[in-house]
Amino acid sequence: MDAMSNARLWLFSGLAGLLGVVCYVLIITLPWPETQLARSTALLLISAWPVLSIVYSYGLYNYIAAERDGAANRLAFVFGVAAFTTVLAMVIVQLTVGAGVGEFTQELDEVTARAVRRGLRLIDLGLDVAWDMLVGVALVFLGVAMRRRSGLGLGWALASAVLGVALIGLNAATFPWPPADGGLFDIGPLIGLFMFTLAGRLTLLGWRAGKAT
Repeated sequence: MDAMSNARLWLFSGLAGLLGVVCYVLIITLPWPETQLARSTALLLISAWPVLSIVYSYGLYNYIAAERDGAANRLAFVFGVAAFTTVLAMVIVQLTVGAGVGEFTQELDEVTARAVRRGLRLIDLGLDVAWDMLVGVALVFLGVAMRRRSGLGLGWALASAVLGVALIGLNAATFPWPPADGGLFDIGPLIGLFMFTLAGRLTLLGWRAGKAT
């Protein structure tokens, strides 16, 4: 791949990462009425988050590989793809259960219906832990891969590795419940902010590389 193609890849994959985070923020902040149009729109919007994030992960992998490829960089990409694939499954399970559980519990008494809803909730909680573990490992490998790459370096690397280790540790400490429900704290927003900022950095690096060619 020539320099101009690389620059375009870095630019547009960085933008994909930014847009993916925006899609996630929209899905958790906007009201979603119980209509087919709203459910279909929510499905497309929430699915865009992991799909765009995989594009972003590939662009970040390619940026690091252009100067300092290695096993850590390749493993970061592999675990990142596995993580975002898992989170896609998780959010679709959440939407499916949310849309259909009312119909399947309407003839049950309240105690039984509540037990069914809580039991179904454990499915996406388990997928949530799997996603957190995979993305935590991806962040650790990404930190190792970034530490000597120009344009990124030790500061980005340390932040990535520390966040990854913290995410794994917090989930292990409160399993099967989320850390926030287990008396600890949710590090997810910090990781989201880090990934958004890193996507912005990749976008800038791609733009600069394009200007230099």
